[in-house]
Amino acid sequence: MPSEQPDRLIVDWGTSNFRAFAVNDAGRVLNDIELELGLLKVENGAFAEALQGSLHTWLGAHYQHLPVYMAGMVGSAKGWVNVQYVDTAAGCSELAQKAHCFQLPWGPEARIMPGVRHKQQSDIYDVMRGEEVQLLGLDELCQSREFHAILPGTHSKHAHIRGNKIQTFSSYLSGELFAVISQHMLLGKGLELSELGQHNSAFFKGLDDGLATEQLSNCLFRTWTHRLFKQLDEKTAPDYLSGMLIGNELKTAKAKHYYIVGSSKLSQRYQLACKHRGLDSDIINGNDCFLAGMQRLIKESQS
Repeated sequence: MPSEQPDRLIVDWGTSNFRAFAVNDAGRVLNDIELELGLLKVENGAFAEALQGSLHTWLGAHYQHLPVYMAGMVGSAKGWVNVQYVDTAAGCSELAQKAHCFQLPWGPEARIMPGVRHKQQSDIYDVMRGEEVQLLGLDELCQSREFHAILPGTHSKHAHIRGNKIQTFSSYLSGELFAVISQHMLLGKGLELSELGQHNSAFFKGLDDGLATEQLSNCLFRTWTHRLFKQLDEKTAPDYLSGMLIGNELKTAKAKHYYIVGSSKLSQRYQLACKHRGLDSDIINGNDCFLAGMQRLIKESQS
């Protein structure tokens, strides 16, 4: 019978957030925690101390013998260890082989999974760290030989998976652009961001403009001029801006169906946008995909 005590810790450690899961050998999550302990909060490279302090506060002394498996920006040049990228096409075997293994100061083993690099042209690359784990987990959960996925977020990813491997992907700065424009630019001055998600007509107007434009920077100025001439106001403009950025992102989407991987609120907006664009989609929980992917990588690393 599987133990009700955790056998390992799985950590998703990104630039802004830290999520950890206490898991038993059967893959059941017994406990989890989310902290605002992203890389930007770790001072002077003290990742071991930050991790140990968080685990001790969360689990008491029970964490001390548990191996820790990590993925995300913790394995980047700005993270704990700069783990070399795996080139596409990338599957579980390739990622597990490149994982960085080391001993934690308090004794147990730790592994940091690598990210994935895709060469788009001879000297142009795209990269991901953390999303590759979700994609491999999605591959496990959907049991389809070939599919396309969208992972909304700060740097949204569109990926093509075939034969259990990530074949190609591309990144879009939609989330970061929305944050910068709405919080730090003149276009965003006075916007009521608490209203975001409440005004679908403005969202669809933004989607149509984002899908149609060939000049995004020119089109973005409408976030101001529509307010100036009373077509939008401070409450509806955030949904217009969001729709424009997502619409422009989806402009190049060519697959008939996409899995949308992420948190429910943002994923629902992308699903609404996909439907408006004439694309079928299904939403899959991001944590479920991450855990399924890490379990596959752990199993592969132990084989």
